[in-house]
Amino acid sequence: MLGLISTATARSVINYAMKGVDFMNKLTNWIKNHQVTAFFILAYAITWSGLLLALYIFPGNQIVMGLSFPFLLFSPALSAMLISGIAEPHPKQASSRSRWIVFILSWLFASTVLILYSWKVQKMDLTAGVIVIYCIWGLFPAWVLSSAYARTPGIRKMFSTLLKPRGSALWYLAIFLMFPGIPLLSLWITRLLGGEAQSYLDNLGFWGAVIVLLLEFLRGFFMTGGINEESGWRGFALPRLQTRYSVIAAAVIVGVLWALWHLPYDLAPDNKGPSLAWFLEYRLFWRVVFAVILAWLYNRTNGCLLVPVLFHPAMNAFGNAFFGTAISKVLFIALMIFAIVSDRMWKKLPSDHPAVYQEPQINV
Repeated sequence: MLGLISTATARSVINYAMKGVDFMNKLTNWIKNHQVTAFFILAYAITWSGLLLALYIFPGNQIVMGLSFPFLLFSPALSAMLISGIAEPHPKQASSRSRWIVFILSWLFASTVLILYSWKVQKMDLTAGVIVIYCIWGLFPAWVLSSAYARTPGIRKMFSTLLKPRGSALWYLAIFLMFPGIPLLSLWITRLLGGEAQSYLDNLGFWGAVIVLLLEFLRGFFMTGGINEESGWRGFALPRLQTRYSVIAAAVIVGVLWALWHLPYDLAPDNKGPSLAWFLEYRLFWRVVFAVILAWLYNRTNGCLLVPVLFHPAMNAFGNAFFGTAISKVLFIALMIFAIVSDRMWKKLPSDHPAVYQEPQINV
């Protein structure tokens, strides 16, 4: 009797295991064939569920927020990393010493930036707990940056241009001509014409403003808009969408989904419910404008991830520092129109363009 029971149990376990393997194979194949859809589902699921937990179920709980915060911010990068690895898992390379060197240096730098930001900008007391939390958060950007030397080919290809930039250096200079260039120019023109244009940095003095802006930019690069977001929006989604759609269509799709990803945060109780008009203008319209400009820069540098990773934190740091004027809005819209017309963005890029996703070659 015991032998019969053991045999039946073993068969049940084997059947469940086979069903599990079959399910995973089907899921893997679906992800490979629907990479962009899978990416957005996963990125939204991580961030939206995490924000629901941190803002609504455990509001004000610093432990929950401290542990969940980096996952919420890095959901685009982590989702892109996972799906890239599934799409092109082989052949794996041997472990690289370069990866660990990059990881350790990035972790030390990112952790230092986060600690200095909390001290100099947020005016927080640097307790042991605060320092430990920021050292843990620093592991996330370090892992993403070091993925330029990942063993898995899909991951390595996607992140390689973070450390090995493509394109002319002029395009990287153009990023900082836009931010802070355009906000500063519009500030000067507005004041010259007798209008009012303010900056929250006015009372900090020159060097005080430089330190704050530098820390804002570096924090954005590591944690809030740079490698955490752009690895997904432009590094993963845009090149795959450009295989099927025109450049402007792909850019607008990314821009809209980029804006909607922020929705639970925008509706959070602490934000006191921004109006629909605010969301449509600030979050949706301007995200689409900048998504088009980012697509232009990304394509002009042959699909270099470093470009949007620099542009996004520059946009956040310098754009927020100088309150938007009518002139700055006109200049950015004009820049978007110039990008569309000059690059004929209503057309698709050639399938062999470096900014278009290339399907992995299957060796038969």
